[in-house]
Amino acid sequence: MRKFMSVALGGVAAVALIAGLPDVAHACPVCFDRDDEARLAFLATTGLLTLLPLGLVAGTGWWLRKRAREVEEEAGEGR
Repeated sequence: MRKFMSVALGGVAAVALIAGLPDVAHACPVCFDRDDEARLAFLATTGLLTLLPLGLVAGTGWWLRKRAREVEEEAGEGR
């Protein structure tokens, strides 16, 4: 219990520090370029790189589910 409390307290302290110092929390200065075109390009790329793996996982899950249903239907017809 004591270890859990110290880990929890450390986590709360880290979150409070990051929330209190937003300039320290920025990932990199390049992402906050003054040029609107560059900023939009970075944001679009970030969105793409975030959604692409999620789409791949969702698409694979959808395909596996569809294939499993097809196999079940084929097995049901063969009886």
